[in-house]
Formats: sequence, structure tokens, C-alpha cells
Amino acid sequence: MVLVVNGKDITAMVGNISLDSNTDTLGDQLNFEMAYVNYLNHQVDVGDVVQLFDIKKEVFVGVVVAKNIKERSRDFICFDFAFYLNKSKVIKQFNNVSADAAIKQLLTEFSVPIGSIAPMKTIIKKIYYDKEVSEVIKDIMEEVKKATGIRYIMEMNRGKLEIYKAADKVVKATVKLADNVAPIDCMTTISSPSKSRSIEEMKNSIKLYVGNESKVQVYAEAKNDSLISKYGLLQETQSLEEKNIAQAKNIANNLLKELGKVVETAEITVLGNFDLRAGRIVEVHEPSTEISGKYRIKSCNHEIGALHKTTLELEVV
Repeated sequence: MVLVVNGKDITAMVGNISLDSNTDTLGDQLNFEMAYVNYLNHQVDVGDVVQLFDIKKEVFVGVVVAKNIKERSRDFICFDFAFYLNKSKVIKQFNNVSADAAIKQLLTEFSVPIGSIAPMKTIIKKIYYDKEVSEVIKDIMEEVKKATGIRYIMEMNRGKLEIYKAADKVVKATVKLADNVAPIDCMTTISSPSKSRSIEEMKNSIKLYVGNESKVQVYAEAKNDSLISKYGLLQETQSLEEKNIAQAKNIANNLLKELGKVVETAEITVLGNFDLRAGRIVEVHEPSTEISGKYRIKSCNHEIGALHKTTLELEVV
């Protein structure tokens, strides 16, 4: 692991390095600490460019956004370049533009480098105002998910924003314990596993409507009779934009598919690999807690020191 600030390798001067990602937010967060004596030799300030390398592979590039000054140390908080999308608001109108084109327009407007953007042909006709750019992008992706049932994930890679189908990003991360042994699957190094199952967020009946205080009309319904029989009626109602009336049944079915299930989450700690990031999918088999199958990484925390450990919060796919 190598940490570089403004082109200078300061790995030997820093400690308590962590790298975090979460599907609820756009962008990764890097934290590190410098002892005061090391800080005197190489001062770091907000706005400085930070890069983290795993051997020669860049796993993070961003800027220092906060500096905490203590008597004997300096703590730094860094975000990748998605920071600007999280902190900038926009007024934007899209008129019958495909979702992928709408997102590219936003990224270009805010000078965010564009990587691979998956084709998303859902038509966007909407006005956004007083919204963070990242929230607009997430809303566009949500519109696509409603129409197609396909979940998309966005992440920064080597300074470029990329969007891909969540189902396409299945990773098998490995770790090498010594130079003279073959790599092993990180998922064979699990510690502190836990799992929970809940129906608190389950919805087994969906109704979509258009209306106001004087008139309401239901345009589509979808329900899962077997889930209703087993768990009782758990109904969701959502308003439907008039432009989506023609797709109402499809949207209701996709929403039922997403919400009509027992929610299963898990948490594990494994030996680390930077291929483990929020949004990506891993296959886990841990018999004592019955964690078994494919899980999406909801949040990921890398603790980097003498030993690289990664804690994963998982949700069943």
C-alpha cells in the first residue's frame, strides 16, 4: 500500500488509514492520520490531491476536504471526485432524453470525467431544482429501475465516474498470505459473522395511483398471494406520474419483485482486498450463521495497517 499526496509518497509518515464506501452515498471516503513530527516534515492541507495505491494499482484518488488539528497529530478526511456531485446543486430540465444521455449531460456540465456508462434507454422527462447533482443521478437511475427492474450502481474508478448493471459486478476477491503461497479466496477468511432476517420492510401488495385531494384513480395493482397468506397483508401505495401511466403494470410488478421478500442482511470481516466495494456482489458461505449465496455489499470498510482487514455489510441479492 502506498499513499501519495501531491505526487509525494508519504506512506511512512501516516497511520490509521481507512477507506469506506456505501451504496447510500456516491463516492468513497479515505481517512488517515499523521503524527505532528511527521506533519512538520510534510504538511498536508485541504484541497491537496491524494492517491492510494495497492502495489501499482490506483484504488483511490481524491482531495483532502477536512483537516482536524490536534496537539500531537493531524487527522485528514478525503473524498474522491464524486464529492463535487454531492455538494453541488443544480437546476435542470430533461425533455425526452434517454437516462444515460441525461447523466452524461450532468457529468459534462460539472467537468466530472466520464468512464463506462451502461446503456439506459428509459426516457427522462423531468425538471430538477434545488437538488444535489448526485441525488439527480440517483433519481434517474431509480426511474430506470422502476421501468425495467434493473438495478444500476455508480462508482468512481481511477478518477472517472462509471455506471454498470449491479448484476454484472460479481467479484471474487483473493488475498495472498505470503509470497511463496497461492492466493486464497477472501471469503474463506471470515470472522465475526452475523445475520438477520426481517419482514419489517416487506410489501406484498402494490397499488399505483394518480390523483389529488378530490379524485384518486388506481392504475395498477400487483400482489403476491403466497406472501400475503404467510405473513399477512403488507401493502404499499405510490403515486404515479401521468407520463408513466402506460407502464403502470410493469412498474408495479418490478416494485413487487423488489419489495416482496424477507429482507436478509449480514455482516462479516475478511482479510482485505480493494476489489471489495459497495454495490458489488460477492458469494458467501458461512455455515454457523447460515450466510449462503450471493450478497450485495451495502457498505465496506477497509482498515489498512500491518494487516488489511475489510468489514462488509451485506444484503441478499
